Amino acid sequence: MPHLHTRPGDHDTTVSFFIVRTDGAEPRLTFHLHLRVQKLMMFGGHIERDEAPWAAVLRELVEESGYQPSQVRVLQPRVRIRQVTDAAAHPVPVMSSTACTAADPAHFHTDLLYALVTDEEPSGAPEEGESTDIRLLSRTELDLVPAEDIVEMWREAGRFILDEILGAWEPVAVADYRSVAPLVG
Repeated sequence: MPHLHTRPGDHDTTVSFFIVRTDGAEPRLTFHLHLRVQKLMMFGGHIERDEAPWAAVLRELVEESGYQPSQVRVLQPRVRIRQVTDAAAHPVPVMSSTACTAADPAHFHTDLLYALVTDEEPSGAPEEGESTDIRLLSRTELDLVPAEDIVEMWREAGRFILDEILGAWEPVAVADYRSVAPLVG
C-alpha cells in the first residue's frame, strides 16, 4: 500500500513480523530480500485505512510469506490482558518503534513488530509482486550476514526474539485474537 502521509515529517503506521521456524535443529528466523530496499528485512507493511493493526498482520502474513494464519502462533507474554469489554484485545507486539525511512523529505514509519512461530512449511507462496527470496537464518547465520545486506535494526530485533522472547513468551493461537472490536449497541 502506498504511504498515506506524504509530507515531510509525516508518519505512517506499519506492522511487521518475524516467523520463527522451530522444526530444525535450532530455531531459525525468516527474512526476505525486500524488493525496493534490496536488503534482508522482516515481513510487513502499511496498515490500510480500513483495518486494525492485527488485521494488517494477518493480511501481510498471507501476501508476503504464503503462510495461512492457522499455520502460525503468535508469541505472547505469559501475563497479559486476554479480553476487554466492548473492544478487541490485540496481541502484544515484541517491539514498537519509529524510524525515518528517507532522508529528504523526512518520512517516518511507526511500526508494531510481532513474533510468530511455526514448525511447518507455508501452505502457499508469496503473492505476485512480493519477494520470493525468503531465507531461514539461525542465530549464528544472522550474525554472519554482512552489514550491507541487512537492515541493522531488524538484525537487532531478530537477535532479541531468538535470545529473549522465544523461550520466555508463550505461543498462542492466532484465532484467539480478533481483528476488530465487537459491535456495541
